[in-house]
Amino acid sequence: MKKVIILLIASVAISACTNGKHAEFKKNTEIAKKYFKLHEVEDAESMFKYLHEDIEWHMPVYGMEMAGIEEVKAGVLGYQADFDNMKFTADYWLPGVDTETGLADGSTRAYGTWTSTHAKSGKETKLTSYHSFEFKDGKIISGGDWFDLGGMMNALLPQSLKKGSLLGLHSFKVKLKKGVTSDQFEAYFTNTLIPAYENAYIGVSLHLIEGLRGQYKGNLGMVWIFESNEVRNLYFDNNEQSIPLNKETRAKLKSVDDGLAKLGTWTSNYTDWSVQ
Repeated sequence: MKKVIILLIASVAISACTNGKHAEFKKNTEIAKKYFKLHEVEDAESMFKYLHEDIEWHMPVYGMEMAGIEEVKAGVLGYQADFDNMKFTADYWLPGVDTETGLADGSTRAYGTWTSTHAKSGKETKLTSYHSFEFKDGKIISGGDWFDLGGMMNALLPQSLKKGSLLGLHSFKVKLKKGVTSDQFEAYFTNTLIPAYENAYIGVSLHLIEGLRGQYKGNLGMVWIFESNEVRNLYFDNNEQSIPLNKETRAKLKSVDDGLAKLGTWTSNYTDWSVQ
């Protein structure tokens, strides 16, 4: 059965290349391979040169809409901060097709496996993936990544509270920009900001919350869950001031923070709680 499937894939690939797009497919495949090689050696700045400024990219994050150039850059930087020894091993590079005609359009796609070492935990990862790339003016204009990011992170980071975990409970005061709705603010916070922050901060998970009863009824808030007080102290000193690692992390997240600032501003009161 496996041989039959491989033959079918090969026959589709051959027929897709018969409309004069084979040379373009080969050229674009080489660009995509170089892009992945740069990711393996964590050369983000060189990777960014291959991205079209109008890129629309599917991110492997539940509920997230198509990402633009700044979100893609933040994602790349987040992966490179969180993982070492990244390597992509392709099973197949295949020509992409026009969704309306079904004919090859010069785009490329890959099925394969990423392996790496999680920087914080030291755990080895093995992640099967699918990637597609479409091009304009020799740069990546659209496509996306499809893999189980949530499942991998669940395996690497604690997802339930345990003794010694630290919770930072924040209550927000939000001031929306003119014409912006609370739904738009919450959607950006949930679908863009939180995934980017969880990629950038090691040993941390975040959740947007809403008060239902009591003093903060109707207020939005956020929960930071740290593996431990020691993890929290990697980013803040005892006077709640940022230390160098947090300043570096926030600098990487500047484009994400700027995106939220276009929708509204917020201040918060908070308390850190240790799970006993």
